[in-house]
Amino acid sequence: MTQSDEDAGIGQGEIVARAGRYYRNARYLLVTMMVGAGLWFAYDGWIGWPRERAHFYSLPADQQRLLHKPHEDLDIALQKKLAFSLVPIGALLLGWFLYRSRGEYRLADGVLSVPGHPKVPLTSVRSIDKAKWERKGIARIEYDDPAGTGQTRWLVMDDFIYERGATDRIVEIIDGMMTPVEEEGELASEESGIEGADHAEAVTGEVEGEESGET
Repeated sequence: MTQSDEDAGIGQGEIVARAGRYYRNARYLLVTMMVGAGLWFAYDGWIGWPRERAHFYSLPADQQRLLHKPHEDLDIALQKKLAFSLVPIGALLLGWFLYRSRGEYRLADGVLSVPGHPKVPLTSVRSIDKAKWERKGIARIEYDDPAGTGQTRWLVMDDFIYERGATDRIVEIIDGMMTPVEEEGELASEESGIEGADHAEAVTGEVEGEESGET
């Protein structure tokens, strides 16, 4: 395997990052709590509290004075509104959470697959932005559109939403592929500076020699 193949992630095996277990389980719990609360409010609004009111007002006045006054119509209406809100919102959130963590990240034979994007050869990657990597585990990767449109696109990799170990390994490979390019640029700049300094010294030496000869 050549160095260029290694840099492009070829021959390093297949790396797959599926939906993060913690990410999904925590959101399943949140949705369950929202839907459960909504169903509880629905029971109170349509069954429990109306039944309580009917029983209360069916009693003689002297018995009513011995009991707590039941919930008013406004209270019952509020329970119904909460039920109407929480159950659908919980279902929508579940769909959104599953959508965000759909599919998987996959790196195989130098080709990166990320949900919502075409397959990206690592040779098409132009840069990686890790400004949020240390703090949030989010990396933005810029790549040339494989369809040949000449456009530049971005994809995001998040090691909280997808399995951390595999996601971090993929980002590490891409980052390592970008680093040599940056280092070569820095080295070329340094060499250019050294050559410029050597040239200046040579010119200065020639001038001093000429002046010495004239003297």
